[in-house]
Amino acid sequence: MAKRDTNNHATGQAETARLLWDEQGQPLAQAFEDFYFSRASGLEESRYVFVQHNDLPQRFEQLPADAAFTVAETGFGTGLTFLSCWHCWRQQAPATARLHFISVERHPLNPDDLTRALALWPQLDSLAQALIKQYPPACNGYHRLSFDQGRVQLTLLYGEASDAFSRLDAEVDAWFLDGFSPAKNPEMWSDALFAQLARLSRTGTSFSTFTAASDVRRGLEQVGFRIEKAKGFGLKREMIRGRYEVPVNNSSEPDQAPVPGPNTARSRPWFDRPQPCADNPQRVLVIGAGIAGASTAFALAERGCRVSLYERGAAPGCGASGNPQGVLYAKLPAQPTYHSRIHLSGYLHSLRLLHRLAQPGEDWAPCGVIQLALNDKEQTKQQALLQGANYPKTLVTGLNQAQASEQAGLPLAAGGLLFPEAGWVSPARLCARLLQHPNIDCHFNQPIEQIRFEQQSRSWQLFQNGQLLDQSQQLVVCTAHEANQLEPLTELPLKPIRGQTTSLPQIEASASLKSVVCANGYISPPKNGRYCFGASFDLHDQSPELRSQDHRLNLAHVEEISPLLGQQLGHQLEQALGRVGFRCAAPDYLPIVGAVPDRAAYLHNYRQLSRDAKAEIDTPPVHLPGLFVNLAHGSKGMITAPLAGSLLADLILNQPLGLERELLETLNPARFLIKKVIKGAI
Repeated sequence: MAKRDTNNHATGQAETARLLWDEQGQPLAQAFEDFYFSRASGLEESRYVFVQHNDLPQRFEQLPADAAFTVAETGFGTGLTFLSCWHCWRQQAPATARLHFISVERHPLNPDDLTRALALWPQLDSLAQALIKQYPPACNGYHRLSFDQGRVQLTLLYGEASDAFSRLDAEVDAWFLDGFSPAKNPEMWSDALFAQLARLSRTGTSFSTFTAASDVRRGLEQVGFRIEKAKGFGLKREMIRGRYEVPVNNSSEPDQAPVPGPNTARSRPWFDRPQPCADNPQRVLVIGAGIAGASTAFALAERGCRVSLYERGAAPGCGASGNPQGVLYAKLPAQPTYHSRIHLSGYLHSLRLLHRLAQPGEDWAPCGVIQLALNDKEQTKQQALLQGANYPKTLVTGLNQAQASEQAGLPLAAGGLLFPEAGWVSPARLCARLLQHPNIDCHFNQPIEQIRFEQQSRSWQLFQNGQLLDQSQQLVVCTAHEANQLEPLTELPLKPIRGQTTSLPQIEASASLKSVVCANGYISPPKNGRYCFGASFDLHDQSPELRSQDHRLNLAHVEEISPLLGQQLGHQLEQALGRVGFRCAAPDYLPIVGAVPDRAAYLHNYRQLSRDAKAEIDTPPVHLPGLFVNLAHGSKGMITAPLAGSLLADLILNQPLGLERELLETLNPARFLIKKVIKGAI
C-alpha cells in the first residue's frame, strides 16, 4: 500500500497492476477481475465510446490554429484510449494546435506488461513505441511526457483518482470516464470524484463513459452534468454522455455541504495562478541563458510561442551552468518530503528531456550514479531507504562495496546506492541544445540593466545603458542571484554560494571510472581526457578567483571515494584546471518559480493573516502583470530548472500545470512574503 503524507496524499512507490492474460493475449486485472478493454475490439470501443461520443473529430477539426485542447481520463490502464485520442488528433487538428491529455492511474502497468498489451494494436505501433520510451516508473505523483515536438503533452497522475485530481490545476474540455466498472471498482466512482470532475470543468465541458449505472448518472447530475443515454458499444445496451452546465444541490439535508463547482475558493488563494492574458502570448522575453533560462525558453518555444532571450555573456551557460560536467540524480530520503518529491519529479522530467533531445557521450551520459555510504550514519539512512520500499528498484537499488567497485570500474571505499539511469550532464551543451529551437531568438553580450513596466502598452521594457532594447507583455527573469538587482525583484531573498570545480588529466595507464560517484563531493567519468570533480561550497565568499586550497579540498573528497584514484590524481595536482561558479539559493533551498506578487496588494489583501494564520480569505492574488521568475536552483539545477521551465510555460500560456498543487505552493515566489505577513514581520 502506498505511503501517505501529512495531508493524506499518496506518496512513494505506486503498487503496479497484477495481470492475467487470456487465450487471445488480452490483459485482465487480478485486483478487479475485469478486462482493460472490450474483448471484441478494444480499439474500436475506445474510438466509439470516448472519441466519437465527445465529438472529438469535429471539435479537433474546428479548432483555431494555435488553440489548446484538454482531455482528462479516469483510468490510464494500457494507454489505449490515449493513443486512440492522439491518433485522431494527428488526423484532425490544425498542425499548430496543442493537445493536453491528463490521465489518472492508481495501479500502473509495469513496462513489460504495457508493451505486451499495446502490441495487440499494430496500427498504433509508432505511437505506442513513443509512449513506451517515455513511460515513467511507478512513483506516485505527476509525470509530464511530451510528444510530437511538444504538440502533444501527456500528464500521468499516479494515485487514487479523486485525490490526484484534487491537486490538479487545469480546465478540462472533454472527459473520458474510463476505468473498471462501478460494480468491480466502486471506490473510484465516488461523490469525491464527481466533485472533482465538476471543479475542473467549464460550462460546455463534455464527457462520455461506457457505463450507464444509475449511481454514476445520479452522481454526475448532482454536480451539474446534463446526461444523455446512447447505444452502448457492441452488445452493450446503453452508455451515457453529456455536458457540464451548472452545479446543483438537491440535498434535503440542511447540514450537508454544497457541491463544489469549478470556481470554489481554494484554502490558500495567495498561491493561485495569475490571471491569464486576454490574448494568447505571441512572444515572451527571457533574461538569462543558463539552464533556467534555456529550459524556460525551450518549454515556451515547444508550445508554439516565440521567445527572445537576452544573455550578458557570449554564449549559453556562462554562469553557474558552465561547469564541464554536472551530476544528474536526486538524493532521496527514506520517507518522501515536499523537497524530495519536487527533486524526484524534476529528475524524472530531466531524464525524459535528455533522452528526447541530447546527444549521449557529448551532452550527457546515463552511466549511473553511486551515492556512497562512508560512515555509519549514512549507512543507516540508506538502509532505511531500501527497507522503506518507497522507490522502485529501477530508480534506486543498494550495492555492497564489491558491487559498487565493479559498477564504478575502480575500487571504492564503501558500498552505497545506485541510481542506474542517472549520470552526468554537460550543462552548457544542454543549454545550447535547448536554445536551438527555431522559435527562439538569442541575443548574446546583451546585459540587461533595468526592466520597467509601461502602463499604456501593458508591456515590460528592457533597458541597456538607458536605451530601450525590447518589450513584451510577458517577461521571465532567470539571472540567478543577480535577479534582485532589478527593481521589481529586490525583495527576493537570494544568496550566492561559491563553488569551485577541479579538472585533471585522465591517467593513461590506469582504468577509467565508469560511473559518477558521490559522497562529500563527486567525480564524473573522464570526458575529453579529463576528470571533473568537486565542488566546494562557500556561502560567505564572493571571490571569482581559483584557489589551490579548494583544489586540494576537492581532491581530498575524491580520496575518500576511491583512495587509489585520489592518489593517482594527486600526482598531477599541479596540472589542475578549474572553474568558479556561484550557485543561487533561497533560504529554504527550494527554487523560486512563478508569477511575481504585487507586494502592496498582498500586504493589503492578506494582512489578516498576521492576526490569524488560519483566517479564511477568498481574495484572489494580485501579481505584477506578466512578470515571472525561474531562480534559486542551487546545486540541483539539472533536475529542477527544466521542470520549472515547463511549469512557467504552462502558467504563461494558461495551460494545465504538471505538478501537484501543494508542491507548486512550495515553489511560489509569494511564499516568503506570506511568511513575513503571518509572522507580523512587515
